[in-house]
Amino acid sequence: MNFFIKLSNKIPKKFMIVRIINTIFGYLIGLLNYFLFYSKIGIIGVGFLNNIIAITFSFTLLKFFVFKTTNINWFLEYIRSYVVYGIQGLAGILTLWVCVSFFYINIFFSQAISILTTVLLSYLGHKKFTFKV
Repeated sequence: MNFFIKLSNKIPKKFMIVRIINTIFGYLIGLLNYFLFYSKIGIIGVGFLNNIIAITFSFTLLKFFVFKTTNINWFLEYIRSYVVYGIQGLAGILTLWVCVSFFYINIFFSQAISILTTVLLSYLGHKKFTFKV
């Protein structure tokens, strides 16, 4: 666990603040979309809609407030952000599965380890791939 704490200290505070804002926004937009669209498009449709809106919101905040890239093909960066979020999602699921199924760590600690892992991967992925800073 000390390893994750040391790594998380290397992630810029602006990135962490944006992650918190993104999490709150994603949660609230998820609730709003559920109440507005569930009866029309079902839970899968709501899930897709939530992801598109949340990733777009996150991309915008990261681009303009954290990485501040300019004169770059923003559409290509936007598409690359989906790749990073896809890998991040798979890594989170894998981390959770390994922690619970192989190391028998309870779900509360496993989820915390998964979150720390995905935050680190997200930062590195956006820095080195999405925005190439």
